Parts: sequence; structure tokens; C-alpha cells
Amino acid sequence: MGQIIIAMKKNANVNHPYTQIALLAPLLVIIASSVRSEIIDNADAQTTLKLTLEKSITQAQKSNLNILSLEEKVKTAETLVRAARARLLPHVSVTSNYTYFKDLSRSVLEFGNGGFPTFPSVDGMGQNGRDGTEQSVIEIEFGAHHNLQSTLGLRQPIFAWGRYFYAYQGAQLDLEAARKELQSGINQLSLDVSEAFHGVLLAQEFANVAEQTVALVQEQLNMAQKKFNAGAVTNFDVLRAKVQLANTKTQLIQARNRVDVAQHAFKNLLNIDLADEILLTGNFELPELSDLKLGALIPLAKKNRPEIQQLEFSEAAGRKRLDSAKTANLPDLSLFSNYQVDDNEKLTRMNRVWNVGVQINIPIFDGLATRAAVQQAKSGLKQVKLAKDQRIDFVEFEVRTAFLNLVQAKSSIDVQKETVTQAEESMRIANLRYDNGMLTSVELTDAQLALAQAEVNHLQARHDFVVEFARLERAVGQPLR
Repeated sequence: MGQIIIAMKKNANVNHPYTQIALLAPLLVIIASSVRSEIIDNADAQTTLKLTLEKSITQAQKSNLNILSLEEKVKTAETLVRAARARLLPHVSVTSNYTYFKDLSRSVLEFGNGGFPTFPSVDGMGQNGRDGTEQSVIEIEFGAHHNLQSTLGLRQPIFAWGRYFYAYQGAQLDLEAARKELQSGINQLSLDVSEAFHGVLLAQEFANVAEQTVALVQEQLNMAQKKFNAGAVTNFDVLRAKVQLANTKTQLIQARNRVDVAQHAFKNLLNIDLADEILLTGNFELPELSDLKLGALIPLAKKNRPEIQQLEFSEAAGRKRLDSAKTANLPDLSLFSNYQVDDNEKLTRMNRVWNVGVQINIPIFDGLATRAAVQQAKSGLKQVKLAKDQRIDFVEFEVRTAFLNLVQAKSSIDVQKETVTQAEESMRIANLRYDNGMLTSVELTDAQLALAQAEVNHLQARHDFVVEFARLERAVGQPLR
């Protein structure tokens, strides 16, 4: 930290508040700057993500939009199961209403001498009857101004030929199918992450090879320049080395650009901000292949692949939907019960009514809706069966292809490894011969290019092996290590 020099007048009042603020202000500015610098450094450190392959797959499962969408699909299937189960349980409801009548209905009753009410006379109220006697007339209001009514109702299906139970079973099977679809998405995402992860590593290794090539060519240029200065070679060797150096630097720029592109693709797959820095830790680890047999992998894939299991659950759900559709035009029986209370200002005690009974519903004609629903369910079931057969064939094709590509990649690794060893030895001999004047610059350049190409091919073979192994694991539906 730099020194702080504060000049003060001789007679300045140190105890004055403004003077104290003036003394502290520079110190506060420096402290604030240091804190701000530390915050910025910490922020930069937080944006650098250190990821292994396992962490990358976990991160992708949490943030990948396709996986999030499939998880919501599973939640939707769970709600459909609860909705289907609700149709098997009793339905209880409460209905209440309040009604106010400003004017009530009125009616007239006539009472004769005998005290029994009679209907009003045709000539009007208060007239003599047929026997000449006087009749009395009264008006009566029916109902009440304030009326309250509440009903508690219960309804329970008793027998419907398994219609509601089939629907519940079908919903459960659809839920399992949705879960298998989610697992399939996770497996595919794991493969995509593995390919993107190793793609970044491969691009970084290519960039390292390009940097080594630039260093070799630079060394060649230095040797050519020394020989030219000593008069041992012509200017042709120097010019050729400079051209070769420019070409290798261009290749290095392209290799570094491929690293950036591969990293952006990786970040996009993991839904990471493209501005964040990533540091991937990993290598092209080669698993053992001695225990892998194609004849055993194919049945294993047909048993474990979630795509096949998803279609199996969908097929079973389709059968349940077909069974349910066939019962739509059959009679069904249900139990009902109601408890009702009525009250108004004229009642000394509210009315209470309770009833219980059974109801049978016999469909007679539904406009052929049941027939259409059955045909639709049969067609949907057949589509699922065909899709399952097609998926089984495709899974077998995927396993065979991945296994053959894996064997080819393993053979390429063995060949390229030997090629790199030979190219390194050739480069060592070429440098000695060129240093002793026994090799031309053209021959030295050829040796350099051969070594660089051998290293690139070896890296590509190791990358292909790791990726094909991941594809085989995805094709089989389980880890193979």
C-alpha cells in the first residue's frame, strides 16, 4: 500500500469534525478500493467452473432443458394417476343456498258454518253460500322470506365392469412409461455430455500438438539461420523454415479456435453461461474389452434399454384403455345418499331429510361412440406394438454398430501408438542428420509433419475409443466397466 501524506496547517484544529473527516477520507478511499478489488477477484474466481466428466453429467441433469421438460411430464403422469384413483373413491359434496323472497305467495281459504274450508264462491268473497248461510274468508301466505337449504351428498360407484379400475391401471402404466422416457433422456444426455466433454479435451490436445509443432519449426528456423550465417546452407532453407513456421502458426490459431467452439458447445449442453470460464479435468481413459462379447450384449440391451421398457409399459396401458373402452356401453351400478336440512323464520325446528339408495344406468344407444372408442384403442395399441418391434430392431443395430466401431478404434490405437513411436525416432534422427548437414530442410519438414500427423491420429483414435465405449454403454442401457 502506498504512503499517505497529509499536509496540515500549523494552527489547524484536529478535533474539529470536518478536519477528522478530511483526515479519514483518503484512508477510506484506499480501503474501499482494496475491498472492491478483492470482490472483483473473487467474482472472477467464481465464474471458473472446474468440472470432471461425472460432475458435468450431474450438472447437465440439473439444468438441461430437455430433462426438465421430461421431469414435468412425469409429474403430469402422476397427477393423472391421482385423478384416475379418485374415480374409484366416494364422491362427497355439500350444496348450500340462501334465498330471500320479498313478496310471498298468498292463497284464500273460505270457512263455512261447519268450520271446514271451502273454495271461494264464484260471486266473490263474503257472499252467502248455497244454503244462504254466511261464509268467512281468510288469506294465507305460503313460504317464508328467508330460506336456507343445505345438502350433503355421497355417491360411490359399485359395479362398472372394471371401467374405472382399468383406467386407474392404465394411468399407472403411463406413469411408468413416462419414467422410462425420462431415464432414456438421461442416458442420451450422458452420452451427449461425454461426447462434448471429450471433444473439448481432444481440441485442447490438438492445440497442444500445434504448439509443439510451432516450437519444433521455430527450432528448425533457428538452426537454419545459424547454418546460413555460417555459410553452410543457402537462404532457401531459411525461407522455407519461415514459411513453414507461418503455416504452423496458422494451424495453431485454428486449433485454439476449435477449442473455443468445443467449449461453447459444451457450455450450451450444460446450460452454462457462455461468458463463464470452464476447466475440464479428464483424460482418454481406455477401459478393458476382454470381457465384452457381442452375443451377450444384445440380449442385455433388449432387457435394459429404457426405450423398450417404455414401449412395453405403453403397450400394457393400451390394453387397459381397450378394456375400459369396451365397457362404456354396459350398465353400471352406484350407491347414493343425501342428507338435507331446511330452515326459515317460520319453522320452530329445521327440517332434516336423509335418504339412501342405489342407481343403475343402462345405456341404450350412444350414437356408436363406444364402437369408435374401441376401434381407436385397438389402432393405438397396434401402433405401440409396431413401434416396440421397430425399437428392438434398432437397439440391436445400435449395439452391433457401437461394438464394431469400438473394436476398430481399439485396433487403431495399437497401430497409431506404434506409428507415434516410429515418428518420434525418425524425428530424432532427422534432427541429428540435419544438424550435421546430412539432411535437407525438405526432408526435415517431412519428418516434422509425419510426427505431428501421427500424434493427431493417435489422439483421435483414443478419443474415438472413449466415445464409442460411451455409445456402447448407452446402447446396452447400463455401465460396462
